[in-house]
Amino acid sequence: MTLRPLLLTFHTAPLLLIAIFAPLIRLGVSGGLYGLPLLLIIGSWFFKYGFLLLDHAAEGRPGAPVLTAEAINPLGEMRPLAYALAAFGFYAITSVLGDVVGPNVLTVIRLLGLVALPAVMATQTVTGSLARALNPVAVVTMIVRLGWAYLLIIAVVVVAGLIGRAIVLEGDALAFILRIALLMWLWLAIFAFLGGVLHARRFEVGFEPEHSPERRQGREEKDLDRERDRFMDLVFAEYRAGGRGNPWTTIEERATRSPTPLTEYAWIYERVATWPNPKLADRVAQQLLPLLLAANRNGDALRVVKARIEANSEFRPVTGEQLVRLAELARDAGDRPLARALLINFDQHFPDDPARAGARRLTEQVTR
Repeated sequence: MTLRPLLLTFHTAPLLLIAIFAPLIRLGVSGGLYGLPLLLIIGSWFFKYGFLLLDHAAEGRPGAPVLTAEAINPLGEMRPLAYALAAFGFYAITSVLGDVVGPNVLTVIRLLGLVALPAVMATQTVTGSLARALNPVAVVTMIVRLGWAYLLIIAVVVVAGLIGRAIVLEGDALAFILRIALLMWLWLAIFAFLGGVLHARRFEVGFEPEHSPERRQGREEKDLDRERDRFMDLVFAEYRAGGRGNPWTTIEERATRSPTPLTEYAWIYERVATWPNPKLADRVAQQLLPLLLAANRNGDALRVVKARIEANSEFRPVTGEQLVRLAELARDAGDRPLARALLINFDQHFPDDPARAGARRLTEQVTR
């Protein structure tokens, strides 16, 4: 987890929003009571955008959100109002408690409430329920699941708060409109960072965002499966055509063009291995086995050759050297029956092969 989510606030949309809203807020402040309606409207829109930014970062969406007409609908995004009411309620309740527990304990309770606020917002973002977000058990659970990342959230909030305090109290050297813009940016930075943490810790908090590497991989795998299904439909049509088709040529051309022939032959073999006639599966397996051996995927190689021997006892690898290597692997794996099945009639399958001597020695070993 890094501070990378803060970069979201430097996109065109949030910067443009600040550039437009800051002068309007400045105008509203200078207007006194007459500017109050403008401040309420712009403030409402700005806080709504903060929650849009939070959702955007949490969902892992590309770019930055734009404040649309739907977003500024008074009956649309209600979270700013809901949190304002919740904060007022919390303050009122703690004020009543303060008369009982004393000012020091009251201060501690309110500080704990501030510390828990990001977890409340995170819980609502994940669950979509404000009622659940106000459940202390759910809030504590969220803090525990976020773990050390929650400390980072609090650190960012504290730093932003200190910078904001300095801007308000000690920023007289800055133009008033610039101070407003900086405060707005700090607020959006907090929301963007909280959303970025939720996206980064999605597994820990049980959150399934719209955009994530695993979802993208899932979509890519589905697209690949559909493409492979279309290819196998073509191969099966040629397979059923008998002498009029040449499915092996189609398969070989695809594997040759691929940057990863092993992957191509592997998935194609899994498909054709279930077809009634074993000849095509045998041919694919003969091309697949040396690739598996070269990649040291010995277990997969043994699995393929055992399946082919069971489907067709006359199946053999392309070369005697490959056969001996597979028989040795089967022997070492404790599968002597497979080793013997491979070595049967070696001379007939590979006459005058240089590996003949090794095959004989290996035959003696597995037949004892």
